[in-house]
Amino acid sequence: MGKHRSKQRRMRVRDTDASSLTISKRPRPDVPSASGANSDPPASSTSVNGNNYHVFLSFRGPDTRKGFVDHLYQRLKALGPRYHPNSVFRDDEDLPFGEKIGENLISAIERSKVSIPVISENYAASEWCLRELIHIMECKESRGQKVLPVLYKVKPKHVRKLKGAFGKAYKSCKDKFEKEVEQQGLLALRKAVDLRVFESEKFADGHEGELVNKLVEIILREEQHDLPPDLPENLVAIEDRVAEVMELVDLARPDTRIIGIWGMGGIGKTTLATIIYKKLFDKFQCHSSLQDIREEINCKGVEHVQSLLISEITKSPPHSVPKSAIGIARIQSSCENKKVLILLDDVDHRDHLDKLIGGCNFGSGSRIIITCRDKTLFKSDYEIYELKEMNSEQSLLLFSRYAFEAEQPPKDLVTLSSAIVATTGGLPLALMVVGSLLKGEKDQMIWKERLEKLRKVPHVDVQKKLKISYDSLGHAEKEMFLDIACFLIGTDKRIATYFWADLKFFPLTGLQILINRSLIKIEDKNKLRMHDQLRDLGRAIAHPAYKKPWDCSRLWDKEEVMEVLRRKVDSENIEALRLDQRGSREFIRREGFKKMPNLKFLHVKDVNFDGDLKESLTKLRWLKWEGCCDSFKPTNFRLEKLVILDLSLDYSYHSQNSISENWSGWSSIKMKKLKFLILSGCTGLKRNPDLCVFKNLEELILEGCNNLKKIDPSIGALKQLKRLNAHGCLQLTDISPSIGKLGELVVLNLSRTSITGLPESIGELNKLEILWLHLSKIKMLPSSIGKLQRLKELDASECYHLKGQIRVDKGGLFSLKTLRLGWSRKISGLPENLDQLSSLKHLDLRGCEKLRSFPKPPCNLKSLWLTCRSNELPSLSHLNHLQELYLSSCESLQSIPELPSCIPKLRICRCPKLERLPKLSDLEFLLELQVRECGGLKKLDGLETLKSLRRLDLDSSILNYCDGNADKLHPIRDLEKSGSLKVGLIFGAASVRVYRLLSG
Repeated sequence: MGKHRSKQRRMRVRDTDASSLTISKRPRPDVPSASGANSDPPASSTSVNGNNYHVFLSFRGPDTRKGFVDHLYQRLKALGPRYHPNSVFRDDEDLPFGEKIGENLISAIERSKVSIPVISENYAASEWCLRELIHIMECKESRGQKVLPVLYKVKPKHVRKLKGAFGKAYKSCKDKFEKEVEQQGLLALRKAVDLRVFESEKFADGHEGELVNKLVEIILREEQHDLPPDLPENLVAIEDRVAEVMELVDLARPDTRIIGIWGMGGIGKTTLATIIYKKLFDKFQCHSSLQDIREEINCKGVEHVQSLLISEITKSPPHSVPKSAIGIARIQSSCENKKVLILLDDVDHRDHLDKLIGGCNFGSGSRIIITCRDKTLFKSDYEIYELKEMNSEQSLLLFSRYAFEAEQPPKDLVTLSSAIVATTGGLPLALMVVGSLLKGEKDQMIWKERLEKLRKVPHVDVQKKLKISYDSLGHAEKEMFLDIACFLIGTDKRIATYFWADLKFFPLTGLQILINRSLIKIEDKNKLRMHDQLRDLGRAIAHPAYKKPWDCSRLWDKEEVMEVLRRKVDSENIEALRLDQRGSREFIRREGFKKMPNLKFLHVKDVNFDGDLKESLTKLRWLKWEGCCDSFKPTNFRLEKLVILDLSLDYSYHSQNSISENWSGWSSIKMKKLKFLILSGCTGLKRNPDLCVFKNLEELILEGCNNLKKIDPSIGALKQLKRLNAHGCLQLTDISPSIGKLGELVVLNLSRTSITGLPESIGELNKLEILWLHLSKIKMLPSSIGKLQRLKELDASECYHLKGQIRVDKGGLFSLKTLRLGWSRKISGLPENLDQLSSLKHLDLRGCEKLRSFPKPPCNLKSLWLTCRSNELPSLSHLNHLQELYLSSCESLQSIPELPSCIPKLRICRCPKLERLPKLSDLEFLLELQVRECGGLKKLDGLETLKSLRRLDLDSSILNYCDGNADKLHPIRDLEKSGSLKVGLIFGAASVRVYRLLSG
């Protein structure tokens, strides 16, 4: 399934209301209320009509506009495009002239996910602020909106009881307020203060940057529940199907509707449902997308899926659900009278539907989308849609994209391609897999051989068609495919790579073959993914129906596992075993570890090994020990071949269950070959365990060990360590200088830690390529950092304590490709020899508001994002590889020097003293031009010469040079005729002229 690529284009010109499209910064007008009280309204970013926001900022301008609120706003706005199309509303920047302020603010509040009222000394002296707060608290109660009140230099008791300077300011103006606002405003203030509040003078000892950081962290965590799922590429024949399902969805109907999409496996149900979900996403405040439910329930139980649904609907961290009856009761409570959008993908039991949405009293307008293979699971009152096969024309198009990376086959393969497509029965998955199998193959004899094999398999037997691709794999690739299908879906490919490498499977080559054949995908954070049809195929191969469980090499089904464990004889065939809590206990009780001498992969849960393990698990390479407790009982626990030890904990475990650095197992278990140690979420660790015994360790993952305070000198014993990840160790402050002994270290991740400095020995890490310090408390980069000759990426963005001059010795960092210092506001200077960083391609200096000047950049730069105080920039014409220049909040900048003609993207925002741009007629390859909030701009000549321009985005400041009338901007008429322009936005006083090139 995939998007038709139409070559027809047409130009449409229309006028539309300015408020529906623009982000424009203007001073907030002082608009008196009917009662004449002080009524300047509070704050936000992007327009109101027709859009949703993520955050609404409410504040009293004179108190906080230029300080705390501006810092918070700029941070959120900068992060906005990464996580939400319309991120922050602040009314002094976003209310267009001529709009009714009250109506727009109310609308903005209602369309926001989170509100942050910044309650300062004069907040309650503004009737507008009180009106806003009243509506915010109403939205919290009626819509479940999240509210994060900030008390800026005021005390909670003063707000509650109207005391101190806060009370004095309120009393001086309250007589001018409408009576209703006076009464409801005081109640709203008390309700706000009764919530979890953030006191600016108490939080982090008054460090406002830390408070901004905390608020952003909460919002980003909240936002994780507000991202629609990604869509697959190469969609074909999807538009009509989407339209047919949308008729069943029928948002105009106020009732709750459950839409069931059914069809055979591999036909595209998940893709179709995901597109529908994404189309509806922004119309619901409460939503949840649960993928692959059948597999999730089989692996982790229905209680796990219930916890995910509750978490996404309530927008809170997941919590364990002890029993399914408790789970459905919590779901019913969470969804009570809420308008929800829920996607339940791949349900295979009516009982699962009952435990996920049974008995729920959803709010008016709710929509539930369910996909399954069995129509009988649906109830009679569901709206049901059967997804059918593609026709021959659509099938040939999808096949061609995978086999030839083209819209149609080459002439000499048209007949064979059509014949092969005819054997697939119009199933998208089969078309993709068979097309990938034949990609690059030009020998017609091989094509004919594949065709003959496909013709022998009935249309309905999808797995047998897919198995043809599996049969073409070598032994190692087959084993890797089966491992993924049975155990490793969702696993980081790096971990699995260590496992396969030890088995001599050459995993890098094998994975690429599996990817090229469309048998697996690598998605989000290196996770291994596989279509459910392929997963089922793999499991059917690993455990064919005619085999007894003990004759198979891989076991994952809990009932079959129990059947095997009850046998008294050894099970020598079993090489990989995944156990739930019950199976794990039986495994230990019956000493299953002694009966399975060839185990290579073992996943146990909530048990402790006991007794004498002599000559047991001698071939084990990978042990995932979930819920390992701090006591240790076994003797002779020798895992001589163990390569991966995973002791990580997820949200369902509490700190008292977590192992500590004093766990006896560190010294008792013999693991000389160990290469990958995963301790994520082990909150019992206050420092790392003694690492001296793990001489061969290559990866150490400490991510999310929230109580870890120190990485001690034993780290220096890990001479083979390549990756050290301490991301999110919030209390980590101390790193031993012995880290400098890690001569093989390639990646060091210290982001979101509390470290204030790095030891000078960091300069001895001769193979370090990636250093992440993002959101740490580091104050200064060590001078020795310039010695890191292989360093390719340095991320010290949002390090609010990092200050002063960044220095690099002559000849240092010559391999550096990416340098991120964005929003590290206290940086004042860059290396004077910046131009000598010859490998540098990406430089992010956004929000570096104390940066005094910008030295000459290196010639290979591809992207430059810059904020600085200088009134001029050095020459940039030598940057012949530059792809993007983004100048933001350069408040003293007066002109931009000549740019290389090759630049495709130029963005200039909030540069109020900028008087002129470079000569636009020289920028023959410019695709996008954005100029926003540059009130001093005097000239913008040459727009009509930009023959490659596809997007033009200018705001009302352009009126400074066209007599206040957008229609007098003559070049627009020429742009209207352009064959390249897709979107042009020119904002006038009351209207927006939009030029949009549409695809037919």
